[in-house]
Amino acid sequence: MDKNKIKDIFCYGMTAAGVFLIFLVIILILYGIYSIRAALLTILFPFLAAFIIAYLLKPLVNFFCRQRIPRSVGILIIYAVFTLGVILLAVNLVPSLINELQKMMVKIPDYTYQIQAYLERVHYDYNRFNIPESVRVVIDDSIEQLQDLIVNLLQNITENIINFFSHIFLLVLIPLLVFYILKDLDNIRGAFMRAVPPRYRRRVRILVEDIDITLGSYIRSQFLISFLVASMIYVGLIIFGVEFAIILAIINGITNIIPYFGPFIGAVPAVFVSLLESPLLALKVILMITFVQQIESHIIAPTILGRNLKLHPVVVILALLTGGSFFGFFGLIFAVPVLAVIRVVIKHLYSDLKI
Repeated sequence: MDKNKIKDIFCYGMTAAGVFLIFLVIILILYGIYSIRAALLTILFPFLAAFIIAYLLKPLVNFFCRQRIPRSVGILIIYAVFTLGVILLAVNLVPSLINELQKMMVKIPDYTYQIQAYLERVHYDYNRFNIPESVRVVIDDSIEQLQDLIVNLLQNITENIINFFSHIFLLVLIPLLVFYILKDLDNIRGAFMRAVPPRYRRRVRILVEDIDITLGSYIRSQFLISFLVASMIYVGLIIFGVEFAIILAIINGITNIIPYFGPFIGAVPAVFVSLLESPLLALKVILMITFVQQIESHIIAPTILGRNLKLHPVVVILALLTGGSFFGFFGLIFAVPVLAVIRVVIKHLYSDLKI
């Protein structure tokens, strides 16, 4: 056999083996992350939350710095204004929110009973028809699974609310982390750049600036959009007289951050609560949320986002499925920002390779 052919076969074999080993290492890393995901989320959550809040506040800090106000003083001014806002919000909003939470805790068993009674009624109604035994078994199993799913969902809502308030110490830890991130942001960036070999510093600096612009713009825009969506849905729920309007609007605002699936996830609790009142009210809520989402998609988002992340929908959906599978709800929220950072890194690597 020709030596060149042997050499080519050897090269192809080594390349294939290398690709396989890289793929295997990635699988093992992902499996390791998956196995410790709960502990990882507990550790990373305050840092991720602080990072996001710091991105939201950075333009204000930079504004004070341009006015020749020391960085620490500017941050303290922002904290003072924010604390005043929280106090005003607590006086006006928190009592209503606590009242709604208490009412929800009391009504969850009633909702569970209503759902079980409704499913039993459906089961009784279809039993009067001559349905084949095989179809009847499938329907019975489906009703039981649906009943268990809804009961577990309601129980999880209660447990998650209790767990949230049990981690109240984060309300102290996160502001401290935000303060130090904002205060020492330039020092952190400088230390990172000094760790980069001199010949690569210019390229890395451009990459970091591009990530900073992309990520900062996305985070600030999404939070503003979510706030506007939550406000509009709150007004709509109040007009229609739906119970727990504040909680349901907050859920819609949070889930609106998730592309494609978020509006549907956020709409489910509002439609569910209104459906227990009457089907007509549920229809009104569905139409109202659909109207708000159309305004968000065609007017608010294009106006505020401005800079498109240029991510293909298929890639975004894949990232959402991956993030959701590994890290649950938080994975859904952070999937797109992480994907945006990966895209920026790949773009710069591709540009460097072309050079």
